[in-house]
Amino acid sequence: MSSSRGSGTAAQGAHHPNESLRRGAWPDLAAGRAVATATAPASSRDRASNAEIGSAVPYLVPETQRLIRRARRGPAAGAHVPQLAPGVEQFGEYQGSGLTNATYLVRNPGGKVVQVSWLLHLVLSGIDGCRTISEIAARVTADFGRTVSVGNVEYLLANKLAPLGLLAVGAGAHQGAAAGQDQALLALKLHRTLVPAARVQHIANLFRPLFNPVVVAAMLAGLIASDAWLIRGGRIESALLYMLLNPVLILLVLGLAVLSMLFHECGHAAACRYGGARPGIIGVGFFVIWPAFFTNVTDTYRLGRAGRIRTDLGGVYFNAVFALGLVGAYLATGYAPLVAALFLVHMEMIQQLMPSLRLDGYFILTDLIGVPDLFKRIVPILQSMIPGRPADPRVGGLKRRARVVLTAWVLLVIPMLGGQLALIILNGPSLLRTFVRSADAQAHDVAAAFGRIEIADGLVSAVSLVLLVLPMVGLGYILLSIGRRAGRSVIAVNRRHPVLRVPSVAVVLLVAAALAAHWGLLPIGRGAVSPHPAETAGGWHRPMALRSGPDRAASPAGPAAAVLTPVSAHGFDALTSPGSDPGDENDDLAGYAIDGNPSTAWQTQDYYANPVFSGLKTGTGLILDMGRPVRLRSVTVTFGPAPGADVSIEVGNHDTRAAATLSTFTTVARAQDIGGTYTFTCTGPARGRYVLIWFTKLAPAGSGGFQAQIFNVVVRGWG
Repeated sequence: MSSSRGSGTAAQGAHHPNESLRRGAWPDLAAGRAVATATAPASSRDRASNAEIGSAVPYLVPETQRLIRRARRGPAAGAHVPQLAPGVEQFGEYQGSGLTNATYLVRNPGGKVVQVSWLLHLVLSGIDGCRTISEIAARVTADFGRTVSVGNVEYLLANKLAPLGLLAVGAGAHQGAAAGQDQALLALKLHRTLVPAARVQHIANLFRPLFNPVVVAAMLAGLIASDAWLIRGGRIESALLYMLLNPVLILLVLGLAVLSMLFHECGHAAACRYGGARPGIIGVGFFVIWPAFFTNVTDTYRLGRAGRIRTDLGGVYFNAVFALGLVGAYLATGYAPLVAALFLVHMEMIQQLMPSLRLDGYFILTDLIGVPDLFKRIVPILQSMIPGRPADPRVGGLKRRARVVLTAWVLLVIPMLGGQLALIILNGPSLLRTFVRSADAQAHDVAAAFGRIEIADGLVSAVSLVLLVLPMVGLGYILLSIGRRAGRSVIAVNRRHPVLRVPSVAVVLLVAAALAAHWGLLPIGRGAVSPHPAETAGGWHRPMALRSGPDRAASPAGPAAAVLTPVSAHGFDALTSPGSDPGDENDDLAGYAIDGNPSTAWQTQDYYANPVFSGLKTGTGLILDMGRPVRLRSVTVTFGPAPGADVSIEVGNHDTRAAATLSTFTTVARAQDIGGTYTFTCTGPARGRYVLIWFTKLAPAGSGGFQAQIFNVVVRGWG
């Protein structure tokens, strides 16, 4: 995942989740490197903030000498000696900050990094385990330039520093800190240590020379040259096709991808060490529901902007080093799956550089503009765009350049994430149906493979099932979390403003009704017709009627439709891809589809990874020669038992196996996600000698593959 600096988890501190998540799964400010803002920064280094001091002392008494004399007199007042909690460490001023006021960083005992103002920094610096509160007040007064009383210091200790877990005041401080931990939706949870900090130090020292500028330049030049060579020679496409045709190799490729992710974390640790900071543990956790690696690089807050950005890029750079190692192995062995693994490593690098989620790209952006808590500033940025609304302090306190970049990021990320969420909600029922059917088919494949003691195929099917289930579980978790938070927000707003209760209920009901209508649960605007093909008792969709004008009778006047016997059948692979697709859709098996024997079948070739023919083409089919022009009433086809195929029935007068022939056919029936025995009811007056059963999506066929099967065809119509 990624490097995680001062994360919002009080347990491990900031970690760098594996680039896929690199610091990316940490709670707040910088995912993993989360810097929780404790107080508003002081307005300036020489001017105290009355709001920060609190209502207990409305102003600072300008009697510095009296305070110093009272401190010297002894324990009559301010005799208490505060102490820092074990493990508290000050990093000093945040370098390269995008905030207008100076900000100081402190790490609490749980490893979480918090931002404090200059005044709080002075108070913390004065706590050494020996000074009393009055002595601390005198010291802070001298450094601050204005009088800070004993009452001021007591207030700051009790109301600002203790809740952050920075003071040794018993379990209460730690409980308070824990209660304030970041519970962000996109946060790394359930994290565990894989490599302890001591061993990470050795790993970082071992790989630190790779960050020598000369070595970096050589590595990047080698990667660019090798990528150009592989792309120009078409080796990547050939390797992916070879892997799809041999699905057991997917296990090897995935294993290499996982090794690349672990090496990615070593890159964050080595970059951190190269800059002079000390990396922490390498661990694993869950980002939403996906496993994610991370590296603790909280200590990089000691570094300047360049050092932090180097650490951010260290993981992706080590992905590049790993990719060069794969190229070398391929040159030595010629083993194609190594190129397929190289392709996945490049996809990981691209993913990590995206700034939308808490991946490496996010942390690069935060370090470039000096604002570590981008997600917390989304709402203030949006509110600041409302004319006449005063600027939120979290926006007004930003430097101009940081504010411009942050606003652009918000305007890019919010529509992107919001659009994706809207598509998921609008297509929720169809996604769920497809998922249930696919998961059922994959589960049967797993059971069948292990039942035949085909361990490799069983493992591939099991991995395919896991990769199918995890995204749906993650989507469900995200939707439930967003719904719960939205519900709580609406309830809270209505409690504060009772006048909004009726409008809120109306809006909720309107949204629910609109979704129900879109999903086909309400017959709004459609009479009694569902917006999607209805399902029969057997669970298969009825075909969608195709009309180009007014409704037509289902059959012409005259005699009833009769069973029509095809003269011959052939595989119709008109969209073959030279060099990738053999171009013969098992034509020698086509006769089995019309022989009347339910135990024999025509079937397409096997396709992997993608039900739309592995991306090689958009369709294929079986063509029947009726011997003379016919008009169809219905076509009953017995497919394989697994649902999932998208099929149309076409009528035409040419059987030349070419893409141009397809445009001469007329579609008379269509159905989606079908399987088993299915009857297409044909509409329209189209006539033709050839009947084409055309597939645009295949059903699951086991071992992670997809295939179409036809056991029998019965054609009814008029000659």
